[in-house]
Amino acid sequence: MSGWNTNGHTGRNGTNGTRGEEADVLIIGSGMSGSAMANRLCAAGFKVTMLEQGDWIHPTEYAHHHQEFDIERNRGWSYDPNVRQGPEDYPVTGFTTPYLMNAVGGSTLRYAAHWPRLKPIDFRKGTELGNMAGNIDWPISYEELAPYYDINDAEVGISGVHGDPSYPDRPGAPRQQPVPPGKLGMKFASGLDKLGWHWWPSDNGILTEAKDGRLPCNNCGNCLCGCPRGSLAGMDVALLPKALANGLDLRINARVSRVEAKGGKATGAEYIDRITGESHFVGAKIVVVAASGIGTPRLLLMSEQKGHPDGLANANGLVGTHLMHHSFAFVDCWFDDPIEGFKGAFGAPLACQEFYHTDTSRGFVNGLMMQVGRSFGSAYTAMGTHTAAVAPWGQDHRAFFDSHFAHHLLVFMFGEDLPIRENRVTLDRSVTDSSGLPAAHVEFNVSENDRRLCDFGVERITEVADALGARETNHTGVLSPPPGWHLMGTARMGNTPEDSTVNRYNQAWEVPNLFIADGAAMTTGGAVNPTSTIGAMSTRAAEYIKQNFAEIVAQSTTPSNALAPAL
Repeated sequence: MSGWNTNGHTGRNGTNGTRGEEADVLIIGSGMSGSAMANRLCAAGFKVTMLEQGDWIHPTEYAHHHQEFDIERNRGWSYDPNVRQGPEDYPVTGFTTPYLMNAVGGSTLRYAAHWPRLKPIDFRKGTELGNMAGNIDWPISYEELAPYYDINDAEVGISGVHGDPSYPDRPGAPRQQPVPPGKLGMKFASGLDKLGWHWWPSDNGILTEAKDGRLPCNNCGNCLCGCPRGSLAGMDVALLPKALANGLDLRINARVSRVEAKGGKATGAEYIDRITGESHFVGAKIVVVAASGIGTPRLLLMSEQKGHPDGLANANGLVGTHLMHHSFAFVDCWFDDPIEGFKGAFGAPLACQEFYHTDTSRGFVNGLMMQVGRSFGSAYTAMGTHTAAVAPWGQDHRAFFDSHFAHHLLVFMFGEDLPIRENRVTLDRSVTDSSGLPAAHVEFNVSENDRRLCDFGVERITEVADALGARETNHTGVLSPPPGWHLMGTARMGNTPEDSTVNRYNQAWEVPNLFIADGAAMTTGGAVNPTSTIGAMSTRAAEYIKQNFAEIVAQSTTPSNALAPAL
């Protein structure tokens, strides 16, 4: 990965190692949450330093330019740092498929930018399910978060269609024209119509009109590993350039080893310059950890020190617990007529939330979403697509390929998994990263409830395929453990210091000037992609910091939620 940057910024690595420097706000991590936080605070004139252990990635380094794109996408651009093994990565033991990108923009460089919101019911899961298996209510409502969904959506640039009757109205969130559905999208929509099931064009963080110097999508179909046009909402192009223009001090190749605290307050962070190996310290009045649902608990647990023997903000032992991923299953469907699923942005053209809400007569709680995904290229077809339907070698290869390539429809379902305390992130000190820091260790088991939910979802997708006359359907069944694309809940937001790590403003109960603003703070996961919610939470926390900065810095006791609201 190169040292390329945008807007002429060098991304300096902190040449001053003294403890005299101090930021108003120090942000650790440059993904969705860190970038949303920096964008708001820098625009308000705060002195903000951001530490990112990765580097800038130039568009020419994306897998698009590789002769073996379909292979390189799962090799050098693998979701899994254990496969990539870059010097900027840290290993993860135990659960083996974490979704982590360590680069400027974080994991938004390696995603499809599906952009649905949580629903109002998702904020009341403790009440709905009677605190089943670790569920608690969020300390905020959908209505409280809705204005920040709108703000973040407007900043990032979202395509979609207003008016989905399964959501409250959202007139404050402008939408560009939706991603074209193509033959693939229209095919599945017709099947849902036959069954009378509700569907709606998906919101996507993909531009269909130019915005902020970013080009609209050209439907090349090579998403999921960066976008050379800037059409996909990677934070390296969507929000960070704005923050840099407003004075953000972004330090790349800066691996944080510990957040320091004294007298019950965070004082800053130590980091290692990965290029020189030198250690530095950045002081700060407020520290924001935005390092992902795995990286955030890893860092907090590494920050054990006097007064915090079990890690920072972990007096109640909840840091790292209640890990959620979403339950996943993939269904591949093939049809006689060509539907050209490889054409167009991978961003989902439509989604079905017919079975989103709990219905205990099905034998489980929580619900699911069915989401249409594009097909990949020719090599991916030959390699088996998502369900190991591998093309044979020899004389039958051509016939198989001709009947499968461009005839394929992918639908994947993901359900809301229960926030089980035993699903967690800890440290593995027997394995280290390139700086000698301990690996993250993930323990995760799919509950019986979530297995039943996935089986139900596969049956419903197959029902649609049958209604459409699919000639072949394969499925994975519940992926156990599921792919760790969505990392949520490991430093969750709650109502009391006994049930959570942070309060309603993402402020740590134990350390009042420490904020956690990424997916780790999500109380429950819903059955939708989390990026939109992470951005909204971080935007809301940033507004709270803006309005209450002096009071937060002066605060020395457990936060009481009594300061001024965010807006």
